[in-house]
This record gives sequence, structure tokens and C-alpha cells, in this order.
Amino acid sequence: RKTAAICVPKLYEVSPELVEDQGFIDTLIELLGDANPSVVSNSIAALAEISTSRGRATYTLDSNNAMKMLAALNDCSEWGQVTILDTVSQYRPQHSQEAESIVERVKPRLQHANS
Repeated sequence: RKTAAICVPKLYEVSPELVEDQGFIDTLIELLGDANPSVVSNSIAALAEISTSRGRATYTLDSNNAMKMLAALNDCSEWGQVTILDTVSQYRPQHSQEAESIVERVKPRLQHANS
């Protein structure tokens, strides 16, 4: 799944219609809730790359998606963490409690010696 997620943007470069017609973007969005953190981070990276190619967002970054991403944060690679943090940084929390929850989950990553 993690390798397949990375293949979708490459396929999108060759045939955007095929990717959209076959529902691969929807599949990537579903993979945001996968149990494997590598799958989640690769899906986020793939969606970001497709969004850049399209010139518009491929999905809505809502509270549900942001929390799914943050759930994978602790267990993925450093590159996966960067991808997740970059994406979540674009999310605007709806209320202060949600913002505090996000900060508490992200805080350990910002205290790392390499941050």
C-alpha cells in the first residue's frame, strides 16, 4: 500500500484522467486512515503532489483528516513526520481546544535535537 500510494502521482503525470476515473485519489484519501504510518505519510505526500499538479486541492483538510495524520506522527519515518507536519501546518483549527490538542501532539517533534 505504501508503494502503491507513491505510484499514483507518477501515474497522474502520465494520465490524469485515468487516475480520476479509476478513483485512485479517493483511495489515497481512504489510506489516510490506514493503520500503517508509512502508508499514511506516503498517501499525504501523494495527495500533495497531485494537488500541486492539478493546481487545486485534492481533498479537504478537516479535523478528521488532521487527527488521522497526527495519529501516525509518532510511528513514521522522519521524512514521513516532515510530510505530516507540513500538511497539518496548513490546517486551521475550529476552536482553541482543537488547536491545543494539535500543539500537544506536535510539541515533542519540535523539541528534537534536529528541529
